[in-house]
Parts: sequence; C-alpha cells; structure tokens
Amino acid sequence: MIGKLISAKALPWVAGGITLVLALMGGAIWFLMQERDSLNQRAGELEALNQQHAEVIRQQSEDYTELKAELKRRDEAVSKAAQERQAAERYARDQIERLRNALAKDVCADTRHPGVVADVLRAGPGDSEKD
Repeated sequence: MIGKLISAKALPWVAGGITLVLALMGGAIWFLMQERDSLNQRAGELEALNQQHAEVIRQQSEDYTELKAELKRRDEAVSKAAQERQAAERYARDQIERLRNALAKDVCADTRHPGVVADVLRAGPGDSEKD
C-alpha cells in the first residue's frame, strides 16, 4: 500500500522529470544541429576561399618561375655584354699600343711640319684638286 501511494505520488514527478529531461535533450539536439549547419556552411565558405588561394598561389608560382627564367636570361646577357666590352677594351688598348710603337719608330711622326701641310690635310682630298 505504501508502495502504491509513493508510486502514485511520485509518478507525476518522475514523468515530469523525464519529460523535462527529454525536452532539454531535444533542445540541446536542435541547438547542436543548428550549430552544425552553421559550421558546415562556414566550412564550405572556407573551402571555396582555400581553392581561390590555391589558384592564386599556383599562378604566382608560374609567374615566379617565368621571372626567374627571365632574370637568368638577363644575367647571361649582361655577363656576355661585359665580356664583349672587356674584349673590345683589350683590342682598343692593343691597337693604341701598336700605334704608339709604330709612331715611336717613325722619324716623320716627331718632325714638325709647316702649317700649310696641316691646312691641306684638314681641308681633305676634295679641295686639293681645285688647286
């Protein structure tokens, strides 16, 4: 009899408690599902952004490779130009030295000439035919 009395008085409380627990669990599940949907949407946005960044990185990598090849080509061109300039300067120095040696041995090179000779040489070949 006491068991029936306790169970009769406790049953509404137990049923209410179970209902409350189920309602709280349902609310928690609904909240978690909403949160999951929000996180899935955010993950999709981040994935799209990640793909965009990957494409930008790929393009920049191609640009970097092209620039690196261009710099190598330019470095080679500058090196070749410097070598050619040095060769031209060496050739010019050799020619100057040959001329100095040739003029050093030439007696006429150190001789003073009259001003008329210099004038005729400055005038050029066209004027000498008129004379």
